[in-house]
This record gives sequence, C-alpha cells and structure tokens, in this order.
Amino acid sequence: MSVSVDIVPATGALVVHDVVNDFVDRDQPGFDPEIDQVLDNVALLLEASRRAALPVVFIGPGRGDPAIGPSPSIRGRERLVWGTQGVEVPARFGPGPGDTVVRKPRYGGFFGSRLADHLRNTGRDTIVVCGLSLAGGVETTIRDAFNHDFKSVVVGDACLCRPITDQGWGDVGRGEVRKVIFSVLAQRFARVATVRQVCDELADFG
Repeated sequence: MSVSVDIVPATGALVVHDVVNDFVDRDQPGFDPEIDQVLDNVALLLEASRRAALPVVFIGPGRGDPAIGPSPSIRGRERLVWGTQGVEVPARFGPGPGDTVVRKPRYGGFFGSRLADHLRNTGRDTIVVCGLSLAGGVETTIRDAFNHDFKSVVVGDACLCRPITDQGWGDVGRGEVRKVIFSVLAQRFARVATVRQVCDELADFG
C-alpha cells in the first residue's frame, strides 16, 4: 500500500530532477531512447503544475555549498560541467516565470544544495518528484526528503528507469528495477503516482 500524500499547491512543489541539456542530448554517450516518453510526461506535469499554481523547482548539477566541488567522477569530462549550457534546463521546459533553479553537487537534490531551505522558506512540506533517473538521483532525493521531514510523491511514468547491467548477480531489466524501487519507496518513503493521477488532482486547483 503506497504512502498516502495529498498534493496541495499551497504547501507543495514540483521538483524536476536532472532534466538538463546534457542528459537529453541524443549525441551524448549513454542516451536512452525511452527518455522521450518520460520527457513528454514531464512536460504534462509542468503544464498542470503551472496552471494550478504549484511551484516548480528545477534541480540540476552545479555549485551549491561552496565547500563542495565537482565529484571526481565528472572531472575532466566534456559533459555535466558546472556553469555550462550542458547543465541548464532545456528551453522546452523552462525555467518559466516564477520557477526556481537549485544547484546540487551530487546525485540527490538535498545534499549540498539549498533545496531544503528553499522549501521551508516558501512554506512547502510536500514535493512531487519527476525526472532523471529513478534508480539514481530521484530515489536519493526522495529518501533524503524523508530525512528532512518532507512528504513525497514520485511520479513513476515521469521518471526514466534504466536497466542495470550485470554487477555480479546478472542483468536487471527496467521492469525489475522499477518494481523493487517503487515497492521500497511506497512501503515507507513516498506515494507512488502516475502522471494522469497527479494531473487530475491538480485540475481541481486550475
């Protein structure tokens, strides 16, 4: 049974995780063709959120806490370089008027960023999370939100879920990854919802 969380524009926010140019660029290594449907669903969430006055927060790579530098895993790479167009939000999505952009130095949206302070300072207690990718930054963000006493809704079909190649226990397909992550999150950390469900709820406020 999924955790019960209501979405109320007065106390919630849509958090769009890592939807940045380098991750949606078809010419970048590791591009996943399934991202197209995910991005279409993110666009639907953005439209519904803005119509209902649910604040939008884009969170992507960059300097948050000045004491935390880039991860060693991205130093020397040509993509995800802080301060470049590669880590900016694609023009298709925003940021629009009233949207907020928060920079994070690692996978999750809370560590080393001002996300928690921004949410509290604007009276938010609930986040609706979508973006890239489910088994990385999205899941980390939701777990950290729980530790910061925020409620979460993860929008399953608006999160890219990549398969996992053999790490010693065999390949893990997208469906298996999705099943395990959603099951664990729903058990204790977040409500798991679909784009249709979220948009229908927000329509009551639009």
